[in-house]
Amino acid sequence: MISTEPNLGQPIIASGRRRLLGTGIALPGPAINSGELCELISQRFGIKTARHGNILAPRLGVHTRHLCRDFFQAREAPRAGSRNPELAALAVKQALEDAGLQPQNLSYLISHTATPSTLLPAGSAEISRLLGFSGPHAELRQACTGFANALQFAFALTATPDAAPVAIVGVETGSVYFDPACLQTDTSQWINFLQMGDGAAAVIIGPDRPEESDVQCNDLAHWISAAYFGQIQAPPPPGLTLRSGGSDCTTPPNGTLLFEHDFNGVAEHGALLLEAGKTLMEQAGYDLATANFIVPHQASGAVAPWLAERWNYRVEKISNHAQRVGNLGSASIWAALHDYRRSSHVGLSGLALFLGAEATQYSFGGFAIET
Repeated sequence: MISTEPNLGQPIIASGRRRLLGTGIALPGPAINSGELCELISQRFGIKTARHGNILAPRLGVHTRHLCRDFFQAREAPRAGSRNPELAALAVKQALEDAGLQPQNLSYLISHTATPSTLLPAGSAEISRLLGFSGPHAELRQACTGFANALQFAFALTATPDAAPVAIVGVETGSVYFDPACLQTDTSQWINFLQMGDGAAAVIIGPDRPEESDVQCNDLAHWISAAYFGQIQAPPPPGLTLRSGGSDCTTPPNGTLLFEHDFNGVAEHGALLLEAGKTLMEQAGYDLATANFIVPHQASGAVAPWLAERWNYRVEKISNHAQRVGNLGSASIWAALHDYRRSSHVGLSGLALFLGAEATQYSFGGFAIET
């Protein structure tokens, strides 16, 4: 059990700031609302969904999401064009266009995901091929705070003014880790079913230098600072797990890989991760009083009103992006950042705080965005 005063271990806060040159997003297929999704499963698989859907969907607050699969079959792979590396490549391409860059202008490509297309090779290899990028690349196997780990590496790679930009992309295609039949035997799968979404989001990170002489910057330029990452010490059991597929268990017991989700544990301990991030940001000189906007991990559409009450903060100043796309896991924070840059909030001068949280290993990470 985590105490109310958790041991934060030795979190890292990167020094200096970096230029956010561009962002991009790729969402598979048209948006589908919760009622349509429940009706689809009911018609195609003969599973009664109305009761659970009517109760859970409003509580989770996810109105629509995008899915990489069509639910023609109970077990299926992503549709063509919506595979994990394909979505990632589309998001990076959009971010490059936003930054006025070409793939060859990058020094490195970093991807992160919990739902790769293959265990080997890493998805970053196919993403690079799809982009025509011939430089080095790496994939982090991590969920909701993959962005924070990747950002630490990007800060190191762009530490000097003459450094070339780095592309980071988070991507999830987790809807295929689901068999509609499990709704009849595992009540936790209802929350996975109604809460999660698929998609990819990317950023281009460049060094901090007074004048960008070799790239064409857009009018939505921002700087990233106070990038942090840490792990709660002596955490409770993982709140989200994929036990099969690794070398400990190569064969799933029922033929379908399923996420095991301890929602009670996440509800009990998850807030401590955001509190840990808030504490670190305050230590770095940023607090809620000086922020114009807050972007917590978009676990569900219910996060914004819950956090507004907990922190006595105006709900309209907290991101509710998950209401439109669901929980995008590793892509969540980058997707919310992309949305922030194109929302009405972007016209505000000042500060936005991004606070990530991951219950698979109870990690926390985030950053500040300054105009």
